[in-house]
Amino acid sequence: MTSVNTAVLSNDSQLMQLFERLSASHLRQLRLYLKSPYFNRRDDVYALFEYLRADLKRKNPKRGREEVFAVIYPGEPLDDGRLNLVVHLLLNHIKRFLALQEFEEKKQMQELYLCRSLRQLDAEKAYKKAFSKLKEDLRRSPYRNVGYHYLNYQLLEEEYVHTASQSRVGRMNLEELTRELTVFYLADILRHSCSMLTAQSIGKEAYQLELQEEVLRYVERSPVKNTPAIAIYHRVYHLLANMESVDEEGFNALEKLIEQHWQQFPPHEIRDIYLLAINYCIQWLNRGQRQFIAKALRLYKIALERGILLENGQLSKFTYNNVLMLALASQELDWADYFLHEFRDKLPEKERESIFHYNLAVYYFRKPDHDKALSLLNQQLAFDDIFYNLNSRSMLLQIYYEKGLFDLLTSHLDSFTTYISRKKQLGYHRDNYINLIQFVRKLLSLPKGDKAGRAQLRESITATKALADKQWLLGQV
Repeated sequence: MTSVNTAVLSNDSQLMQLFERLSASHLRQLRLYLKSPYFNRRDDVYALFEYLRADLKRKNPKRGREEVFAVIYPGEPLDDGRLNLVVHLLLNHIKRFLALQEFEEKKQMQELYLCRSLRQLDAEKAYKKAFSKLKEDLRRSPYRNVGYHYLNYQLLEEEYVHTASQSRVGRMNLEELTRELTVFYLADILRHSCSMLTAQSIGKEAYQLELQEEVLRYVERSPVKNTPAIAIYHRVYHLLANMESVDEEGFNALEKLIEQHWQQFPPHEIRDIYLLAINYCIQWLNRGQRQFIAKALRLYKIALERGILLENGQLSKFTYNNVLMLALASQELDWADYFLHEFRDKLPEKERESIFHYNLAVYYFRKPDHDKALSLLNQQLAFDDIFYNLNSRSMLLQIYYEKGLFDLLTSHLDSFTTYISRKKQLGYHRDNYINLIQFVRKLLSLPKGDKAGRAQLRESITATKALADKQWLLGQV
């Protein structure tokens, strides 16, 4: 017999990593699944599941081989091979269960597979009823996104196969079928092309997508270009692919398309579309085109009002901060304060208070109300997020300097340096903040009235690329 790995049920084993991520609802449903003889007829698999389910409540589970085996096979000698097998079987059952759970969510796909099965059984009466129901359900669907066109193509293909099996003469639906396939394919190519351009703008990776140019040329001359899924992604692509000059007319056209069709996309997809449009604004904002502050904030406000930016009822900490920074840049201080408190409860629960207090400190710092910012930062200097820590320490540095609290500043520079030296995962951020600290030390050491020294320091600051809060530093010399 093959010896079982001693870590087969450790926290980092494949089974336990998967098992520990199952929700209480998952565990209840999985229990019913394993008790059903249609899916599982092995008592040992069910016994292992029950042991692990109870084991989740223990503080320090050991899950030794002998203990686990004795629970599953009481009174029998340890057999590593049997233990290996039951672990493997339970893992496969969990994977199958999760796939079935996902399939349960796809009601229209279930109906499509039902139609295929009924056709293969030659159950004509039941087939026509099921097919008519699916066709009507799809017609009534509010969505006209990529997924809709793919499902509609599959429905038309099913109709074609059924019609061809009944008779080889008469008109087939091939024209409608190929048109729907074309719409799906073009929309999906354009959607991924937009994601590709966004990824390229953020990182250094270059992407190549075959047939991209041919697709674009075809869309330009095709009547399907007015289909919402194609029209929106086509417009986004053109904006992101032509960043040599600002295209405000094209951006306004995109906003109009989104406003006209936003309800025809499911939540996850319309969220991605809004973020593509916002990303375009951010790219131009980073190039100094400040008119895009208001445009990006407007998109965020609309998306927040419609609940589009929430995922599983939560707002990401990145979106929370992005919205705040745009509101502050627009000098919409009252709205920024409203936003911070209104969406506080939508933040991820585990980090909620940390995220809220950090962003509230940023709000007061930028307002500026340095006394309130200082109070908040002193209350919680250690944040869960490493970049919150870096920025909060930088804010403290600036507050101490501007308020003339030089003893506190000197001590803070020392602790800031120590913090950075202990964090090994900072990457290029390390140089940004080390340089900031060094320049502030030089600034503190300059004698009053040393104009030549200040001019030389200004030149050094200007020439340094890796430097956090560069504009603030320049304002001090």
